[in-house]
Amino acid sequence: MGSVSERAVVVGAGQLRRKPGLDFAEAAFEPQEPVTLVAEALRRAAADAGRPSLIEEADAIGWVPAVSWGYEDAPASLARALGRAAPRTGWACAPGGDGGVQVLNDAANRIAEGEVKIALVGGCEVLYSRRRARSEGVDLERCWTPGGSQLRFLGGEAMRFSNALERRHGVVNPISAYPFLENALRAAAGRSIDEHQAFLGRLYERFAEVASRNPYSWFPGPRSAADIATVTAKNRWVGFPYPKHMNAIMEVDQGAALVVMAASEADRLGIPPAQRATFLGGGRSVDGWSVSERAFLARSPAYAAAARETQRHAGLGPADVDLFDFYSCFPCVVEFALDALGLAPDDPRGLTQTGGLAQHGGPGNAYSLHGLANAALALRRRPNAVAWVSALGMTATKHAVCALSNDPRRVAASDGRATAVELPRAEKNGPPLVDHPTGKASVESYTVLYDRANEPTQSIFLLRLADGRRSLALGPTTPAAIERVTKREGVGISGTVTPGEGEKPNQFRFDA
Repeated sequence: MGSVSERAVVVGAGQLRRKPGLDFAEAAFEPQEPVTLVAEALRRAAADAGRPSLIEEADAIGWVPAVSWGYEDAPASLARALGRAAPRTGWACAPGGDGGVQVLNDAANRIAEGEVKIALVGGCEVLYSRRRARSEGVDLERCWTPGGSQLRFLGGEAMRFSNALERRHGVVNPISAYPFLENALRAAAGRSIDEHQAFLGRLYERFAEVASRNPYSWFPGPRSAADIATVTAKNRWVGFPYPKHMNAIMEVDQGAALVVMAASEADRLGIPPAQRATFLGGGRSVDGWSVSERAFLARSPAYAAAARETQRHAGLGPADVDLFDFYSCFPCVVEFALDALGLAPDDPRGLTQTGGLAQHGGPGNAYSLHGLANAALALRRRPNAVAWVSALGMTATKHAVCALSNDPRRVAASDGRATAVELPRAEKNGPPLVDHPTGKASVESYTVLYDRANEPTQSIFLLRLADGRRSLALGPTTPAAIERVTKREGVGISGTVTPGEGEKPNQFRFDA
């Protein structure tokens, strides 16, 4: 591996949860805006590093954007919340759940290039505060940084969540999009619906066990595989095949932060090697942007590419890793990572350091900062170990991966860099889309959306037309039709699609 002039090391980690009834009395709740919460997480990270003065000494601030509130200049706003001057270098990563890993990858590259010596990086989500404030009639524009509720999270067409065809058919958010990937994975694995639901319950039971021991988990109670997979009044269907306990929970007040610096600065400041987690390398890549535009539904070429790039920079393979934290907004993304790395779902090393987004809580774009914080802390308890943390954004679209270690041999074998990989078109983009199709079609994947009373409201089908192109259509919601696709396999069903007039949705009817 080629050498770099500087190595990035994580020397401090701080986390925060603000949940009434767990962290303070219900009556004591007050909404707290993102920069205030992250400022506290950063103070905890600096204290964890053994040097609170790092808050003032840092020459850079990296920010992971929050969904709940925006800032025109987030690093400067965070600096004010910390009571210090604006940093010489400040940046924010692009919106998306890959942000936590990506902000560390960015910091490592800036340190390696000599641009930055000490970076404070952080992010959070306060959607719980937003909901509470709205329900209690609190005008946050009067007590938080003005204008934050009006700043657009996705940043225009370049960062859209779904395309026009998908939106026309109700595929507008994660709970309506990710089920298409899971149903395709089940069909590719050849499992029955009952077998696959039991498989998913066992998979997430491993996450729940970790979450139950994590002092920052939003839902710290235990959950068994049956609790996770069995549909009940408290675990209703959301978007088939996912009941509530398999969905990321974004309505939380949680934050995490890291202090990252050049190894030479850690030497100068006397921060001991046992306190450090050295950045070995990272990678990122992007799949076809939305579900219907993607080349493959049952695997992620972009995760595989980002993982290979991380392994190249870090000089290691999956067998060399001791600790994993896989992004887990929905089970399918864990399955993508396992497939790309050739790992079994019951790998004895475990799959998470936090407990996952469904139970630890999924603080928007910043979740993987919790994974990184816990990985850095775990390395202190595991001499000469390697940690692997991965994250993703949009509909498992943007992937970011990194590896950390406290093993001098691993550090020597790595180059400490993070780079992006562009996929070939055939690995990224799927068949052309047809807005208003007609004729015979077969189901490539699908979902059924439910209301809070556990009643189906829509069935949505991703179709392959006779000429190989794709389209979307709504299907019937009769009891017989819903039973057909939720009790027996829906992938591969043949039928007829008719075009919707104007902006009305297309319609799909099963063959007899």
